[in-house]
Amino acid sequence: MKKLLVLLVFAAVAALPALASDDPRRVAEAYFDATTASDLDAAGKLFARESSVYESGGVEGTWQHYRDHHLGPEIDAVQSFSLTKHEPEVVKSNDGSLAFVAWPIEYRIALKDKRVIDSKGTVTFLLVEQDGAYKIRQLHWSSRRKPPGR
Repeated sequence: MKKLLVLLVFAAVAALPALASDDPRRVAEAYFDATTASDLDAAGKLFARESSVYESGGVEGTWQHYRDHHLGPEIDAVQSFSLTKHEPEVVKSNDGSLAFVAWPIEYRIALKDKRVIDSKGTVTFLLVEQDGAYKIRQLHWSSRRKPPGR
């Protein structure tokens, strides 16, 4: 019985999602996975209690404000979204309380109105250690349209 309990506890810990991660890259990757799947609830679980979001230099407010007034309505207009991630830069502070991830990306958005947007950019994440896991404190999504034919 004791062996079974140990195995169950081990399996539960091993199955913890990237939402509770001490690896900043996994948290950033989980954000991309959630938003690509249009799962804003899963994305929201990755954010710190206090958060700020910036997009292309503009202030979007907290995660909740960005979700409700920007990203959510945008998702409703999207037919498909594909994302290519390049190699990120990941830096942790010496004490592990902060981490920075800069992730170069390329993406294609096909809108329901038949327009297609091809862009490239970088998403930067500032993560803080909160309750034993990294959480997104600040997110900045900066991108520009790719020139035709590239």
